[in-house]
Amino acid sequence: AAGGFGAAIIGAVKAAGNFEQSLNVFQSVSKATAGQMKSVSDQAKRLGADMTLPATSAKDAADAMTELAKGGLSVTQTMDAARGVLQLSAAATIDNATAATVVARALNAFGLAGSQASRVADVLANAANSVTGEISDFALGLQQSSAVAKLTGLTLNETTAALMSLAKAGIVGSDAGTSLKTMLQALIPTTDRQKKSMRELGVDVFDASGKFVGIQSTIGQYSNALKDLSKEQQITALKTIFGSDAIRAAAIVLGQGS
Repeated sequence: AAGGFGAAIIGAVKAAGNFEQSLNVFQSVSKATAGQMKSVSDQAKRLGADMTLPATSAKDAADAMTELAKGGLSVTQTMDAARGVLQLSAAATIDNATAATVVARALNAFGLAGSQASRVADVLANAANSVTGEISDFALGLQQSSAVAKLTGLTLNETTAALMSLAKAGIVGSDAGTSLKTMLQALIPTTDRQKKSMRELGVDVFDASGKFVGIQSTIGQYSNALKDLSKEQQITALKTIFGSDAIRAAAIVLGQGS
């Protein structure tokens, strides 16, 4: 019994040491002040004791915050986002570093606050539960498409919905994200052939002042224009406008409407 007690003490001391080491790494990465580190330590301990986060230690939480800091989030944002990372890690059965990278990229790409990290986890989990595809597939899709999606006015939910449409057609992961990104980049025409084909469809992505009308209007216009065409006519028009790389995504996303 005495030996077991001694081993428990040694284990506790070792765990405490590992936790302190993780905090030191976080401070080195984030440049947090002493006052901020007290808050970080308290938050990590709270998350490590949270019964809704099974098999999560305070060290795990500190490591997750370190990865978020590496992703460019501020100290306050890392504390706000840590729970979402741990939730995603558990739901997707991926390590904390990978989950933190996914969350940080999504938050940064869509200009979201750290407190929205749990929503990122929920959106990805709901997508995976609704259609064929793992959480990691949608994470990879967002990684490839989120920056361009934000530029064209799509929200996190709308971008994920587009990736879900592609998943229903068997296109998942980086392949889906790349196809969606290429399609979004081609929404605004740059060649005479594209412009001519869009005029023939009755699609106009610019308003009277020359500004992009937005993704919802564009998708709605394409949906209305394509529904009256034969499959061959749809393919010909979309291939001219979007090219062979993005025609799959265009046919699926634009064909289904906003």
